[in-house]
Amino acid sequence: MRVTLTIEADEFKLAQTLSKFSKRYKSSYTLARQNHEFILSVKTDDFGELVRRLSHIKGCKFKIMELHEGAATGAGIINVNLTKTNIDALVGKSTVAKSNIDPIDGGVIKLLGELWFCRPKHDRVIKEGAKVEVVGVEGVSLIVEEVK
Repeated sequence: MRVTLTIEADEFKLAQTLSKFSKRYKSSYTLARQNHEFILSVKTDDFGELVRRLSHIKGCKFKIMELHEGAATGAGIINVNLTKTNIDALVGKSTVAKSNIDPIDGGVIKLLGELWFCRPKHDRVIKEGAKVEVVGVEGVSLIVEEVK
């Protein structure tokens, strides 16, 4: 199987991960920089393990662009448009702060009927009642910034 992905990650960690993966699973790959991300084309029989390893790189974001199955070039090409699910679907949503959101202690927002722990993107307090937008996820915390 040949897979093409776009990846946003630390260059050193990505190179290290791909090198170890290719040796262990006898895979081949090409990696090219394009603007602020990388284009990875990899031939592997263990795509699940590649995804698992990429997921361990802190802050790594990737999107599958194409999956190629079969020996002939172009045979079995599958174009993929991923749908955000679970916590990733919350990025871009707006709500109102249910408490003060402090850079050290965090705070709480209510989004889609559930209470979420959050922290401000910038090192300043967001006051209770302020309109906020989810701009990221770190661990189990949503990262928010105030919307004027």
